[in-house]
Amino acid sequence: MSTHMSPKVSEISQDATGTSESRPLTTEPGKPQYSLIEFVKDMDRYCPGGYHPLKIGDVLADGRYRLVDKLGYGGYSTVWLARDIREARYVAVKVITADGSLCSPEASLIASLGKLPSTPGAEFIPPLLDEFWVTGPNGEHKCNVTHPAQMSLLAARDDSIFHVFPPKVAHSIIAQLIRGVAFLHSNNIVHGGIPASWHLFSLSELYEKFGEPESEPVVRLDGKPLSDGVPDHAFTSGWYGVSGEEITHGNERIFLSDFGESFNPHTTPRYSSNTLPLLQPPEARFSDEPLSFSSDIWTLACTIWEIFGQRPLFEAFFASADRVTAAQVEALGILPTEWWKKWEKRDQWFNEEGEFGGTARGPDNVCWAWDMRFEFSIQKPRAEAGFEIPTEEERAAFEAMLRSMLKFRPEERATAPEVLNSEWMKGWGQPALEESWSYDSSAQDSG
Repeated sequence: MSTHMSPKVSEISQDATGTSESRPLTTEPGKPQYSLIEFVKDMDRYCPGGYHPLKIGDVLADGRYRLVDKLGYGGYSTVWLARDIREARYVAVKVITADGSLCSPEASLIASLGKLPSTPGAEFIPPLLDEFWVTGPNGEHKCNVTHPAQMSLLAARDDSIFHVFPPKVAHSIIAQLIRGVAFLHSNNIVHGGIPASWHLFSLSELYEKFGEPESEPVVRLDGKPLSDGVPDHAFTSGWYGVSGEEITHGNERIFLSDFGESFNPHTTPRYSSNTLPLLQPPEARFSDEPLSFSSDIWTLACTIWEIFGQRPLFEAFFASADRVTAAQVEALGILPTEWWKKWEKRDQWFNEEGEFGGTARGPDNVCWAWDMRFEFSIQKPRAEAGFEIPTEEERAAFEAMLRSMLKFRPEERATAPEVLNSEWMKGWGQPALEESWSYDSSAQDSG
């Protein structure tokens, strides 16, 4: 998941019922426990090897970057909106945990991509603007500076009334994603997650438009003073998004973000996926072979579906590995034989021929096959929003493209160049992107 977070609700700690927790954030014996601060990441990561304690107003890199708000966090970093005093612009400063700083390839990877000749798709990769180190009570932390993101794609979609993008906006976004992933693959990089975000526009009156940053004091439950490695105030992530209705055809500029899980499969074998469970390819669970470009293609297909419609392609209550696999089989059919036999709990959903017959999916006992998912995720939401629904011609081309990307066996999936040259991309995706570029050029000329 991208560390450029969306609304603050994305940071609420949730229990099994989906409601915010009231328990202390840390419960491990011997570790300090802190009062719950809504919308804030667990404080126990502020420890040796963990997060670097920061606050609004701190200045980094010999006075160059002044922190003005918090953008979000990831498992191995916090991300801050900062004012680049030297260049008079806003930037995102990603401060990696001390233990993560020792093995993070993100900065070198982005820097190497930036040195390549400009080719189609390169425009969707954010350049590395700067990198530096900071030393603190929890260790030494690598810091990467990039252009800031305004919000994640799905946060933009979900902030609209009907939670669905207008068709041409969706077409253009999907085309940008495909071109960006194709650029990465052509340079031997597997992204590993496919998060994408909107560009953050320059904000001359940042706080006037979005409000002052919010913070809460950090308090230990035992009343003892905080250690040097724990900040005295915790900051919630700022919200710089726009409603989905404000995103129109012509201003849907995106870039791929968060390269913390990216790798070169030719030099770095990777056997597990750390992307969201609903986006993980099945080989990450069932195959003994290392992940490769085809794993990205699967995740890209799932992301494309969500942008095209309203709901994830594969939905699973609590998203356990078995429920995700069941959703994949419902939509796409039975697994390859060797994987099918490995799946010990298959009889909770299916008979041995792969026909739906279990009750583990819920009391309705309905098999959500591909056509039903298309109807309820894409057709119905678009109709309710007053948008055109895909024609039979587009639907067939879209389905052909996605199904080619969602073959269970990785070696049978379409490659990025094949997706680029698919009928849907040629007939709908690329034309929408070119039209968007023409609108943008016209706006700049008139300005």
